[in-house]
Amino acid sequence: MIGALYHTLRSDDPAAAVPILRAMSAETPSPASQRRRQCAAAVAAAAAACLAPLVVFLAVLVLVPSLIPRLLLRPHHVVPYVASGELRALAFDAAASAVTYNLSAVLRFDGPPNLYARRYTGIRAAPFYAGQELGAAVALPGFTQRSGGGNALPVAWAGVQRVPPGRRARAVAAALARERAEGWISVKVAVRAAQDGAESDFACVLSFPVPHKRDGGGAGNGAAPGVFDGGSCIDAVRTEF
Repeated sequence: MIGALYHTLRSDDPAAAVPILRAMSAETPSPASQRRRQCAAAVAAAAAACLAPLVVFLAVLVLVPSLIPRLLLRPHHVVPYVASGELRALAFDAAASAVTYNLSAVLRFDGPPNLYARRYTGIRAAPFYAGQELGAAVALPGFTQRSGGGNALPVAWAGVQRVPPGRRARAVAAALARERAEGWISVKVAVRAAQDGAESDFACVLSFPVPHKRDGGGAGNGAAPGVFDGGSCIDAVRTEF
């Protein structure tokens, strides 16, 4: 074939060499070349088959230690409860359309036993009476909760909250008059906390006996506080803050 190509190229008709070149390019590779290609393909397939389980094993080895605590050992978010509370004053001044308030509470976050440390951040709490927020929400310190641990967060609110005149002021005055007559005053405390970055809202209802002066007179700043013995909070819709 090569000799024929040489004589053709030496001839006066170079175009006659084209069929010969095409025939050379279409020749079947030699058996040795085919074996080399087959060996290379087999080696590549074997390497891929060996590396795939190794890659999967390494991925599992890296991910499992972090996924097991989060997916299997991590309980649902912890719902706080109020360990105790005191109401020292809650009065409505119709002339000023304002509520005077003074109360405190101890919030607790008690986590169940687990192997996962939980981080609480962005904790805030605000009291509400008859739908009226009493002052701004108080920011509480964050903390890390270890296995089965509990954390107590004392919080207090005191001040004078102006109430918009009209329907809102009438609702607050009517609710306070009714509850004083019944002997119990209910204050809702809204709590927001981020547990491992996921925010949740909670509502805690504190029912206090009406504070009375120590000599049995009317309620006032010098009255013995009404004491709340504690109770659970519930999940709430994020609408309060």
